[in-house]
Amino acid sequence: MRSDYEEMIREKIKNLGRVLGFEVEEEWTPESLKRENRREIYVPKIDVVWYKRANPRFIKFLKIVNDAMKEKIGSKNAEEYLGILPRYCDIDKEVIIGFELELTDRPTKYILGDIANLSRMCDYGFIVIRDVENLVKRSIKASKAFSLLHGASRVFIINPGDLEDISQRLMD
Repeated sequence: MRSDYEEMIREKIKNLGRVLGFEVEEEWTPESLKRENRREIYVPKIDVVWYKRANPRFIKFLKIVNDAMKEKIGSKNAEEYLGILPRYCDIDKEVIIGFELELTDRPTKYILGDIANLSRMCDYGFIVIRDVENLVKRSIKASKAFSLLHGASRVFIINPGDLEDISQRLMD
């Protein structure tokens, strides 16, 4: 159950995305994973995403090329995964910007999970964190460490106050 405070932050994020020209979706899971059994495969959800739709012809192009590759290796299974198109992304979305809301004190390992999901599934990620027990600073350090170990994460750490300030500055 979400608190009123979390609902308010979600609405701010969604409205800001619309103002910036994005479509918005809550509790996003990539289309390719929605049919998967959660007992057999990890199926992540991102709290809020902003996205732009890809050109339908480009999507068709990708599918034709992918199917041609399957045919060349003799695959009879249309659902077979070749490992080329990322399962944890939506090919029908051209740009995906994800937001995870962590509005209570969370251990750093949870934040690292958010960073891992956002960095692999989204073009850019934002973790909105309430600054409890120095959590913002810890999370920035975690994002930096992740980037050093795995390459640039493209995940930013902001607190709800930053979100309000950013919204105001964009409107100036």
